[in-house]
Amino acid sequence: MKLLSPESLAADQWAVLRDTPYLVVLAVSAAGGTRLDALLERAAGAKAIANGKNNDHPLIRLIAKESEMESVIAAMYARFAGPAGPKYSPSEIKGLAVQSAEAAFAVLQGLGSELDFYAYRTFVAGVARAVAEAAREGDVMGIGGHLVSDAERAVIQAVGNALNPATSAAAS
Repeated sequence: MKLLSPESLAADQWAVLRDTPYLVVLAVSAAGGTRLDALLERAAGAKAIANGKNNDHPLIRLIAKESEMESVIAAMYARFAGPAGPKYSPSEIKGLAVQSAEAAFAVLQGLGSELDFYAYRTFVAGVARAVAEAAREGDVMGIGGHLVSDAERAVIQAVGNALNPATSAAAS
């Protein structure tokens, strides 16, 4: 069985598979909390993506490649941040992450195998979970709050549904 690789994809297809995990990091971290929470969550997201270098799937390893990470993070910073602060609202970022996940699903559905689907969905879900669990929401000096907020859960669920529409349709 031949697994997906950047060489088997058009440039835009590779870009959507590569960029979706980063958009998920931004969407989950923007879902709520303080600026410090967002900073901690984005760092956890970058670490989770970087840990993809240990993944068995070659596509995930390439997403986690240092040079890919540097270029995507720089592009995401230019697109979403700036001296005046965030350029998009949390709901807009969530929408962009869901759209990207839907596009990734379409690429995987058209070209990928079940193993590609499984590896990619598992990777993105793990990244989202790492981000959501990096900082407690609603705590006071580390006391109380929730490990994963309702808003973070909503982003994770929306992205998961976009990457696996058959499961979300069956649950409805």
